[in-house]
Amino acid sequence: MENVTCFKTGWSALLDAGLWIKWLSIASSLATVITVIVAIAAAIIAYRQLLSNVKESKSSTANSIYQQYLHLCMEYPVFSLGMEKPDEKNEDYTKYCWFVSSMLFSFEQVLEINEDDEKWLKTIESQLARHASHLKISSTVSDGHWNNKLETLINKVIS
Repeated sequence: MENVTCFKTGWSALLDAGLWIKWLSIASSLATVITVIVAIAAAIIAYRQLLSNVKESKSSTANSIYQQYLHLCMEYPVFSLGMEKPDEKNEDYTKYCWFVSSMLFSFEQVLEINEDDEKWLKTIESQLARHASHLKISSTVSDGHWNNKLETLINKVIS
């Protein structure tokens, strides 16, 4: 009778292969669900990392472009402060016109990268203000050679 009690308490069930197959099936299903959850979490983390890398890359590019502009300002400090159009064109004014074109191109590139960044908009606007008198007579400005965001800033400065 004592042997029968052991079977009734369930210890003998551990010897049943069918029970082990059911448990392994449940464990396999659970492992599959966990794997899917981990894969989704990994995909979310990877996507966030990608967005972060794109943002950092854009920021780095904009900073590099602006740094080139600042280097140009240090090379030609006379031009960086703005220049009035002389009565007769001269070599310095011609260089200044190219300086402004280079500046505008740099700003256009920065704005394409950081279109809605208020700090960049204020920085660029403050630099444009130094050259307002030239921008008023610039053919590239009057002919609309620059992107809409830069033209909006230029028009704000020269009006």
